[in-house]
Amino acid sequence: MSAPSCAYHVLPAPLGPVWRDANIRSGPSLDSPVIDLVFPDASVDHGAEGWVLGDEVVEDLHRDGVITSSVWFRLSSGGWSSAVNFEPVLVAELLDDAVRLDPHPAAGVAS
Repeated sequence: MSAPSCAYHVLPAPLGPVWRDANIRSGPSLDSPVIDLVFPDASVDHGAEGWVLGDEVVEDLHRDGVITSSVWFRLSSGGWSSAVNFEPVLVAELLDDAVRLDPHPAAGVAS
């Protein structure tokens, strides 16, 4: 993904459910006001209208590791959500290199 951060890309695609509580914002930025809060629910599939590069978000609570992404999806239901709110494998299938998933740091390792 070598697009400029202001370029909007049309991408109608299913995103599936969020894996954690997710803030839906008025724009693709952590500074944009939160307009909704959605909760994990396997029966609620979210869809994207498109995406843009915005603020980088780091999420360290995912079971598979630490997710990092600057991709923000414009949701078909309205508002914007960081890619880190969706399963990283699904996001990577939609957009190559859209998310980075790093293993959790080893807990209790003596230095």
